[in-house]
Amino acid sequence: MENNLEKATGILQKLSVESLKTAISLLELLALKEELDAMEEIRNDDEVNRQINEARQARLQGKEDEYIPWEMRHNV
Repeated sequence: MENNLEKATGILQKLSVESLKTAISLLELLALKEELDAMEEIRNDDEVNRQINEARQARLQGKEDEYIPWEMRHNV
């Protein structure tokens, strides 16, 4: 990965200001796409959705033990 970062840095340093702005915009879009892809993966995972729904129901019913991890409740 270090080599890729060095390569990217070298390319970015050679760009004009306008091209650099465009490159940054493209990088931001790429990062957003990866985030959206990850969210879509979660949305399509039945087990994760089941767990989320169970935690929501527990929270609505005031059952903190069922949706707040033990470690957080005991400051571990």
